[in-house]
Amino acid sequence: MRIATEGAFPPFNHRAGDGTLSGFEIDLGQLLCARMGRRCEWVVTPWNRMIPGLRAKRFDMVMAGMADTTARRRKVAFSRGYALKSQNGPIVGLYVARDSFVTPESALIAVQSDTVHESHLADLGRRIQRHPTAQAALDAVLDHRADVVFGSPSFLEPKVFRASRSLTLLGREEMKAHGAAVALRHEDEPLLLAINAAMDALEADGTLAALHRKWFVQSTDL
Repeated sequence: MRIATEGAFPPFNHRAGDGTLSGFEIDLGQLLCARMGRRCEWVVTPWNRMIPGLRAKRFDMVMAGMADTTARRRKVAFSRGYALKSQNGPIVGLYVARDSFVTPESALIAVQSDTVHESHLADLGRRIQRHPTAQAALDAVLDHRADVVFGSPSFLEPKVFRASRSLTLLGREEMKAHGAAVALRHEDEPLLLAINAAMDALEADGTLAALHRKWFVQSTDL
C-alpha cells in the first residue's frame, strides 16, 4: 500500500538529519499498517499534487497534515481525525510576524497554497501571498517579502522559539474545518473502515495519546 506524504511539514512529516522520513504521521502510518497487516511504502509528493495523485491512483492514501474540509470531501474521503475523541473541536491557525505592531487586517500575509489556512484568509478577504510549502511562506516573512505568515501552530511555534531572527506570535484564529486525517478515494470504503478501526484501537490502548505527547505540545490543530 502506497502512502503519500510531503516530507516538509514538521512535526507531522519531515526529513530527519539522515534523510529518512520522520514525524507524527510517519509513526502513525507505520502503526496503522501494522495493525491492518499491510506492507506500506511512503511516496514523497508535492502538496498540490496530493489529491490529484490520490484520485489518479498513484497512491492509496494521503497522510500529509491534511485538514478535513467540506470542499475536499467533494473530491476525497477522510478517516476519523488524528485527534483524540475527547479533543475534537475547531482547529486554529497562527499568525506570526517580524513586528508586533503589524495587524493581519492590513498586512500582506504569506501562506501555503491549497491549504485550509489559505481558504480561511481568502474568506476573510485578507491580502494573500501564496507559497508552495509552509517553510517557503515563513521564509517570505524572514526575508521581508511579506509582513505576516499564517499557518499551523504546530509548525510555526517551534520555528519562532528557535529563530535566530526576531519573530512575534500575533495570535490564533479558529477556522471552519475539522482536524487533520487520512485522505482516501471515495470508493475505497473497506480501507477507510480498516483505518478507522485501527486508529480506534490505537486510541483505546493509549498509543495514539503517546504519539501526541511525543510530537505535539498541544493538539489544537490536529
